[in-house]
Amino acid sequence: MHMWGHGSQYRKGPDSLKGTQPSAMLRLPCFCCAPGCKHNIDHPRARPLKDFRTLQTHYKRKHGIKPYMCRKCDKTFAVKGDWRTHEKNCGKIWYCLCGSDFKHKRSLKDHIKAFGHGHGAVHIDCMQEDEAASEIEHDGDSSM
Repeated sequence: MHMWGHGSQYRKGPDSLKGTQPSAMLRLPCFCCAPGCKHNIDHPRARPLKDFRTLQTHYKRKHGIKPYMCRKCDKTFAVKGDWRTHEKNCGKIWYCLCGSDFKHKRSLKDHIKAFGHGHGAVHIDCMQEDEAASEIEHDGDSSM
């Protein structure tokens, strides 16, 4: 399944997963075992998760322990990939040509898409040291 992201030649549907999980597991809707969860089968409007891997990740994020902690802001995470992504972007600020600033790159992209003409990302050259780069990102207002 990891290889699917590397090109269409690897995407052969559920058949390419044979041997990794029983085929019956691929077709079964997966429900969370935590009481009160909207993905629990006893919930009035239960919504099944698409596969077992999604169920595992859901359970870790929503109900599990959070062993990974950001070294900058002490926020905790249950999934290693979430922690890596957060830590890579923690403390960064993205700026628009209009002067608005955003904590998340996705928010800046949505802003540019919504407002169109006259809006775009302000390019800030990245420096080698993380501390110097974060100073530029936080003090970027004075350079505009």
